[in-house]
Parts: sequence; C-alpha cells; structure tokens
Amino acid sequence: MQEFRIMTRNEILRKMSITNIAFNKRHPILKFLTIVSLFFICNSPLFAMLTATADRTEIYENETLELTIRFGGQAQMNEPDFVSLKTDFEIISTNRQQQYTWNNGQAESYTDWNLTLLPLTTGKLLIPSLNYAGHVSNAIEIQVRKASALANQKPAAQAIFSETIIDKTTSYVQEQLLLTQRLYTSVSLTDYSLTPLVVEDAVIEQVAENQFQKRIDGRDYLVIELRYAIFPQVGGMFSIPSQRFGAFEVPTRRQFGLFNRRGSQVIRVTEEKMIKILNRPTQVPSFQWLPSSKVELTETWNGDLGELRVGEPITRTITMSAEGQTGAQINPLELPSSSDFRLYPDQAQIETRKTSIGALGVRIESMALVPKREGQITLPSIEVNWWNTRTKKIETTSLESRTLNVQSSADLANMSNPPLQQGKTIIMSPAKDVNDISSDSRTFQLLTLSLSANVLLLCGLIALLFWRTKKDSFEAMLPSIPAHSKQANMKQLVDAIQKQMQANDLLDARANLLKWGQLVLQNSSSVTLQDLASKLNDPVLSRGFSQLDQHLYHAESTEMSDQNLIIERLKMHSKEATYADPKKQLGLQPLYPQDTSR
Repeated sequence: MQEFRIMTRNEILRKMSITNIAFNKRHPILKFLTIVSLFFICNSPLFAMLTATADRTEIYENETLELTIRFGGQAQMNEPDFVSLKTDFEIISTNRQQQYTWNNGQAESYTDWNLTLLPLTTGKLLIPSLNYAGHVSNAIEIQVRKASALANQKPAAQAIFSETIIDKTTSYVQEQLLLTQRLYTSVSLTDYSLTPLVVEDAVIEQVAENQFQKRIDGRDYLVIELRYAIFPQVGGMFSIPSQRFGAFEVPTRRQFGLFNRRGSQVIRVTEEKMIKILNRPTQVPSFQWLPSSKVELTETWNGDLGELRVGEPITRTITMSAEGQTGAQINPLELPSSSDFRLYPDQAQIETRKTSIGALGVRIESMALVPKREGQITLPSIEVNWWNTRTKKIETTSLESRTLNVQSSADLANMSNPPLQQGKTIIMSPAKDVNDISSDSRTFQLLTLSLSANVLLLCGLIALLFWRTKKDSFEAMLPSIPAHSKQANMKQLVDAIQKQMQANDLLDARANLLKWGQLVLQNSSSVTLQDLASKLNDPVLSRGFSQLDQHLYHAESTEMSDQNLIIERLKMHSKEATYADPKKQLGLQPLYPQDTSR
C-alpha cells in the first residue's frame, strides 16, 4: 500500500529548487513566477503545522508538567481552545511566545503556547488534540503515578519535593496543633510562593518562616519552612487541607533569552492531614477550660510596698502567660475583693507572641490598689485552673497571698511637718533710731518704697490678666455640643446597643456602652462598665453590666435577662444628661470613692 504524508516546507523548497534549475536558463520569467509562488505557498496557513509536546510523560501526583503547543506561523489573534484539557488537568499558568528565525537564507516563524498542567487524578491521562485555524494537534498520553510510590524512593533521588508534618494526630478542642510545611530543592529556584492556609472552624496563627540548608544522602538541599499554630474550635474529624508551593526554575544560559527570563514553573502540593479532635472533658467547667502545656502567673508593683499609706494608690500588674494558646483564649482573672482595700482595674492588654514552640498567649492586667485602713492587710491568693496538655489533667497555677503594712496618713503629715527644736533663741538686732538716719538714707528709703509699690502694682496687673485668661480658657473647655446634637448621638448609640443585644452581638454592644458612658459623663478618657454604673449610681445597670461580662467571659453563664431593663435605664440617663448643666458636670470626681459598705 502506498504511504501518503505531508511534505515539510524544507522539502517543498528542495523540490521547487530542482524545478527552478531546469527553467533557470530558458525561462527567466517562469523562474520569477516560481519564486513568488513559492513564497506565498510556504507562508500560507495550509502549510502551518500545529504540534503538541510535553516535557514529561510519566509524573507523580501533585507534580506538574509543561505542555507546549506550537503553531508554524504567526498567530495574530485568538488561541487554541484549552477547555478540553480541564477534564483531567488543572491549568496553572499559560503564556504565549512568538519568534522569527532566518536559517540558510530562509525565514521561519512560529507561535508557542506554554501551559503548566497539574493532573487531577492518577492513572493514564490523555492530553487531547487541540484545534486552531483549521489545524489539529497530536494527542499525548500521560502516566500519573501515586505519591506513595514516590514516598518509597529515597529523598536524594528527588530534586524537588515537599514535606508535611503535624505534631499530633489526636487533640482537644482549642488545643494547639503545630503544622510544618517544607519545600526541599536541590536546584536553583526563584519567586517562591505558598497558597494561604484556610481551615474551617479553626483559629490560625503563622508562627515561623525559616530558610536553611540540609544534606540528605550526600545531596545538598535548600529548605523553605513555614510553621502554623492551629486551634480547632469544634470536635470530630478535623481536616487540614493541602497547600501549593510554587516557584520558577532559574534558566541556564542556553535557556535564557529575550522572551524567557524565567524558567519553567514548579508546583508541589502538600499532603492533606486528618486529625481527631476530642471535646472538652465533662468534668472541666467551660470557664476553666484552658488547654496549655504551661501556665505562669507573675506580678510587679509600681511603688514601694514598704511605704504604703491609707488612701494612697499603688499599681499592681499581674501577667498571665499560656504556652500553646492565644491571648484571646485567656479568661479575665478573678480579682479578690475586701473591705480593707479597693481595686480600680485598668483595661487588660492581650497579646499572642510567636515562639519556637508555637504561640504564647499573654494577658496583662493592671489595677490601682488603695488601702482603706492602717495596719496589716492581706491580699488573697489568685488561682487559675487549666488543662495540662502533657499530663491530660487539670492543674492549678496561683499567686500566693501577700501581707502589706499600711501606715496612717497622719504619719505622713507628721513627717512632712517636723516639730520645732527646743532651746534655740532667735536674736533680733535692735532697730536704729530714726533721728540717726541721714538725709541720704532717707532718700534711698523713699526710692525703695516707690520701687516696691511699682513692683506690687505690676504683679497685681499680671495676676489679674492671668486670672482673666484662665477664666476664658476654663469657659472654653465647657462642652459646646448643642443639646439636640448630644441627644441625637446618645439616641443613636442606645438604638445600636438595643439592636446588637437582640442579635446577641454582645461584644459590639459592650463597646458602644463604653462610648455612651463617655458621652453621658462628658469624659473622653476610657471607663469601665462598673465604673460607669458607679458614677451613675444605678444598681440596675451595675447588675446588668455584671451579667454582660459574665456572659462574654464565661461560657456557662446565665442568659442576659435584663436587656430591656438596661435599654430603659440607658434612655432615662440619656434624657437626664441631655440638658444637664455642663459646668456642674465638670466637677472632679473624688479621687477615692466613699465606702458605702458602712
């Protein structure tokens, strides 16, 4: 059977050149027509070939391959339809290159489409034929092997590979999981990237990003490492999805060109992990649930504990740290109360620090302590219960009780005003007789009196001017917000608080309550909810604010039962504060609140 095939452009040129020799001497006109026809025929789309080539036909899952589609001509617009590739492959990237060459006096041109493909499954896959400008490319069969076969190979047999490490396969709710993703490469790569880690029902903190060298079986590798602390929030089987490392090979001198400044793209997909998450043990209350490997309590004092006096504040700062936790997971400390002293807590500082062993949660609580009586007063111990993730049991960390010696304020007054020393006599010089003063001395005395009078007058004028200035500035400090504007602002805040409470958005409601309190008290400084209720002298709000904090910080607390009553009290205080005399409201609050327990 006779075999038919399509001749290439070079073969056509050779055939035409033989014909050209035959007609070279006898038919010069025919020679010219032959050359012109040859030019148009060779550049016609009929002779433009469409071919497909792959850099590898055997790969492992989660590895990419490079597919090149070449069109033997200049593609001015459009491109082949690549939709059919998406059946078995994910198209990672696509780029287009055009090139002209001149070889042995003949011009050649072509257009390349370079695609990076990631197989979606294992087994024998087919890159189908593609169509462009009436031409059809060849199909290519790709063998994709399972990654388990790759794992059986020695690492040194692989130029580029990834590694996924999880520190435990079973964990508790809100306990830290440490995930480490590594990319090993023995070839030069550039433009590294890693897709973000997205995990449902979990809190994620990236705690480390490292780069180091490692030798495996005599082969040197560059290792790119990223580490995450993951805190699952629900029990059950927990899935940590795979991520995708991306990079580009650094091209060699032969590969480097005007249109090829980067080598082929490299993709490695990390391993997906499944973890069993256990629920909180039933014997542990929710407000005591703090899974950690280590919990510490420390305290510092801003002042001299040996010179405490009644009514004088001293600042106590308590720092609580928990390894393998976030700062937001640490509950507020239960501060002791006593009739011997008062506590004025400041807003807590919450931090999550990055360490070599993962996250470190830190909560810093500062408070002003004011003694109410002299003598010895005792600060009770502070205890925190937490779940030890190493021993799998509840443990307690505490600050021991402390005894303080407080002196009375009268002792301070006696020290600042020491008694006059006895036995000392002050000797006054006798005054001179007026008659003995000379006329020159009398003139000097008159000048001195005149100068003193002028100085006193000048001081009086300065004092008067200073008093007028302070009076004007004090009046300028008075609130200038119109009553209707102030009422509108408070009404908007109260409406927002009511909607947020109905939607159980209590954190935002609490923040707006503090803003409302600053507006009502005409005080720009931060206040606490209990401080606000105390200044308003409203026991209903005090009880409601306590319920709100209990509900926010203790999961097993009772439901908010006084929401409507809180809104009514807010509206009442808003109405009272709208037309209150601002000068009266500017009166300073007492430095130390009165003891109402007596």
